[in-house]
Parts: sequence; structure tokens; C-alpha cells
Amino acid sequence: MTPIMQTKIKIRQAQSHEHEAMADITRTAYNEYAGSRSPEYWGRYEQDTRKTILAESLLARLIAEIDGKIVGSAIICAPYEWKIGAQLVKNPYPEMRLLAVLPEYRNYKIGGELINACEEWVKKQGFDHITLHTTNLMQTAKAMYERRGYERFPDIDFTPSPDFTVFGYKKAVSQS
Repeated sequence: MTPIMQTKIKIRQAQSHEHEAMADITRTAYNEYAGSRSPEYWGRYEQDTRKTILAESLLARLIAEIDGKIVGSAIICAPYEWKIGAQLVKNPYPEMRLLAVLPEYRNYKIGGELINACEEWVKKQGFDHITLHTTNLMQTAKAMYERRGYERFPDIDFTPSPDFTVFGYKKAVSQS
């Protein structure tokens, strides 16, 4: 058994001084996808991601800790209505976003623990569903979400560029 598996993973609400660390973890975790888009696109994506994590309007910021080190994070956003180009996207449910685990801590069920915590948080707030977005770039994440009972929710799909679709998923949390 590896030392990581012998150590308890602690999931908790992030404190305000930890928000920057969450943004850094997300940047590191998502860096493997940087080559899939132009440097300009990826630069904007990283800036938008940081702004999202630091936004005051988030419902929750959760972190995964091992021995006091933040190794993963996720945020929960409020239901929304977005206009992306000519497309209007309406999501009536909270959304788990930017689930990230440092590469060296993957395959230890940390992502699953963060998902469980997000689902439980949403359920405790009285919502009956949680949503998320993913892309074809993130096949491992996509498979994990589907194994965990997330189903396609095309109502919240969007296309930020002609060759790139972001797919919506949802899951009932009242039954979990």
C-alpha cells in the first residue's frame, strides 16, 4: 500500500486564503490539455479559470487535503443563464466545476471524494440535481462521471468555438 493510501483524505470548505492555491492546482491539473488548443485560447482559458475560482459569487469551494497539503479542489456554481455568442444556456441546477487533482495524487480516489462532497453539499442545500460540464478531451473524467450515474444533459451544452463542444451532464442527488 502506498503512503498516500495510508493517509486519510480530508475534504473541507476552502478558507479565503486558500483560493489562490485552488487556482494553481487547477492550472497544474489541467495543463495536460494545453496542447489541444492554441496558446492564445489556452491563455484566456487559464485566466477565465482563475477568475471563476476567485469569484465571490460561488456557492462553495471544496478542497481535498492530505497531511495538510491541498491536493485537489472543486467549486460549486449557482444555477445560471449564460449567453455564449448567439446561444442562451439555462441551467436550473447548481454546477460542479473545475474538479482538479494534482497529477501525482491521481488514481487514489481523491476526485471521487470531491464529487461525493459536492453532491452531498448540493443535496444539503435542498437541490435535487447537480450538473457539470466536460469535453471529449477529458475521457477519463467523462467515464468517471458516467460510472457515477451522471447522464447527458444536452440542454446545457455549448460551443465556445466552431470545433469545440462542451457537454452538459446531470445527476439526481435526492436519490443518492
